[in-house]
Amino acid sequence: MGLKFSIERNGLLSLRGHGLAHATSSAQKPLILAPWLWGGLVAVVGVIDMWGSRFNINPDGISYIEMAQHAVAGGPDGFINGYWSPGYPILMAPILRLVGHDWVTALPALHLVNLTLFLLAGWLFTRVLRATLADAFMRFAAPVGTAVFLAIAVKCIGLGLVTPDMAVMLVVVAAAACCLQLERSLQASRVAVALGAVLATGYWLKGIMLPLGGMLLVLLWLMPPHTERARRKIGLAAAVFAVGCLPLVVMVSARVGRITMGEVGRLNYAWEVDGVVPFVGWVGDSIPEFGAPLHPPRVLQAAPQTLEFARPIRATYALWFDPSYWYAGVHAKFDAAGQWRALREGITDFRWLVELTAVVVIGMLTFWLATTRGVRDPGRARITIVLALWSGGATMVYALVHIEPRYLAGFILVAVIATLSGLRRRVPRQRFGLIVSVVVLAVLVAVGKNVLENTGGFQSGYRPDYIIDGEKLRAAGIARGDPVAMVGDAFEAYSAFAIGSPIIAQVMDSAGFWQLDAAGRSELQGRLSGAGVKAILANNVNASMVTEGWRILSRSDSSNLGVLLLRRLE
Repeated sequence: MGLKFSIERNGLLSLRGHGLAHATSSAQKPLILAPWLWGGLVAVVGVIDMWGSRFNINPDGISYIEMAQHAVAGGPDGFINGYWSPGYPILMAPILRLVGHDWVTALPALHLVNLTLFLLAGWLFTRVLRATLADAFMRFAAPVGTAVFLAIAVKCIGLGLVTPDMAVMLVVVAAAACCLQLERSLQASRVAVALGAVLATGYWLKGIMLPLGGMLLVLLWLMPPHTERARRKIGLAAAVFAVGCLPLVVMVSARVGRITMGEVGRLNYAWEVDGVVPFVGWVGDSIPEFGAPLHPPRVLQAAPQTLEFARPIRATYALWFDPSYWYAGVHAKFDAAGQWRALREGITDFRWLVELTAVVVIGMLTFWLATTRGVRDPGRARITIVLALWSGGATMVYALVHIEPRYLAGFILVAVIATLSGLRRRVPRQRFGLIVSVVVLAVLVAVGKNVLENTGGFQSGYRPDYIIDGEKLRAAGIARGDPVAMVGDAFEAYSAFAIGSPIIAQVMDSAGFWQLDAAGRSELQGRLSGAGVKAILANNVNASMVTEGWRILSRSDSSNLGVLLLRRLE
């Protein structure tokens, strides 16, 4: 769009305060590091976190990766899913096209996507903070921005998580930057177009960003920025937002079979609030008002419940690759008691989030206590209130259903921008520079501790257990593409992902399986074999099961993976 966030002479991001030149001399002393060194610190922390967690994988990440794989193999239609949004797989697809599915190479390469998003978000947040702060605080933008960003991005998300949350954080900060520019830019129409495009990008990354983007536009309409023809420009942003979102709404609706923005919100409400059997294996609920499944997995055996789901979706774990298919027919209903329970849990989770980011919360409070009233700057109050309300509104939307720190990382950064924007009406006290130095150091120490505790695998030639398990499964006779079944939880069956073996059946009740006598297990294994399963996998198999043909594959953490071949594999 031609926007240059780093240029200030033409009015873009030139949002400095006035009348604060009388700040104390101690506040004017620079911190030890030059601004570019603070940027370098963000890069160093990002590289360390990314490299230490380069083989990290998670259930959501497998679904996103396999969407990209389907698109690379079969065309753009592979990006469209009723539950997962296509933006993140679109970013992954070029890497998978280049490196293939050798996960020893591909997974570290895919984590470079997160690193790139992390660096862009850090740079933009610092630029926005610099544009927000008054002249008296300008030299603190780099250290404060670096410390706050690292604390939120690393502690709430982290570079090892294969989800679009880092990209959403970047989009949310970019939307805040556009809002600030709307008020002071000489090219507000172009900024309005950029705002609409940024919010539409958010929807392509995560379905919840459609209503949250709409919320921001409504707030801007109700409290328009101080610029000429403000509401006309907000209308322009809304039009661009609608045009950007419409193609995805059409494609997702075609995939689901009815008009929908995406099924993630409806399904999460059914799971978290209504209490519908969550996530996988829905064959109907005892309460008829929740509907009846249109595409239930097939029940091979009632006790222990054993499901088969080989068709029509082909993925490592088809039940989680597209929950909108398996939960077609569910009816999410408003339930006051369930909503109150979910809200209480959301408030509890939010309290935990505050504890997680306590060092940032304490830092923001300390900054305010280390300043005193100065010259009023009423022109900025309105847009600051809009950003604060957007951050709080997004938090409440999540609290009504389910909160995780990674969901709110971008909105926490926006709340920080709104909080520090209030310093434009204040001036630093005498020891402000020293206080900032102490707070920044404390935040960075907390970040460093978090990185060291949550990353590993720095050794040369390191490979995670699931890669090693995959190699052992191949040696045991399971070839790429051979269908397998899982006893118990299949969300973290990463060894099946590593060797490209789809899980097509699952014994949902693992305790019930092991409580069967040998004849009962043999009968169930026959049913699984008849359904096309070539091997059964199970975690932490008792050594005594070797007598029934199980092979025990030990792991570095003293756990094991058991494998039972149901018939000879060609």
